[in-house]
Amino acid sequence: MIVRDDILALNYLISRPEVDPNRIGTMGMSMGSTRSWWIAALDERIKVAVSVVCMTRYQNLIAQGAMGSHSFYFYVPNMLAEKIDTESIVGLIAPRPHLVMTGELDRGSPVDGVQIIYNFQKHLYQLYDKPDDFRGLLYPDIGHEYTPEMWKETIAWLKLHL
Repeated sequence: MIVRDDILALNYLISRPEVDPNRIGTMGMSMGSTRSWWIAALDERIKVAVSVVCMTRYQNLIAQGAMGSHSFYFYVPNMLAEKIDTESIVGLIAPRPHLVMTGELDRGSPVDGVQIIYNFQKHLYQLYDKPDDFRGLLYPDIGHEYTPEMWKETIAWLKLHL
């Protein structure tokens, strides 16, 4: 329902005469991050995405016992039963530019799952011959936060790709 609402908002945004439909980006932190990668994965009208924290595989989250780090917005019924995990959804964003930034100490984003996603995305973007259009950053000694350094990366990414 959240993704549907975001797509409806995107429909309205694009209908506005002052909006350039070729320069639509999405970005978010925490739940906003999850919303950013879901809508970018499911709607190609999104030209660039920035996702800050809230990025890991469901299997790694379960293995770490950290399911309580997220609420209803993060879980999709039967996804794992269908053998689908986060990297498959995030992979749908390729080859459009996607910046992901995660703190290594973020309990809701176990690093082992983050690394699997980052490696998978790097491989996909290589296949599209666009290796510079995916950037996955891990910040040491940072938890579930959006630091000034991450904000600078966000602005630079959006300026470069929009």
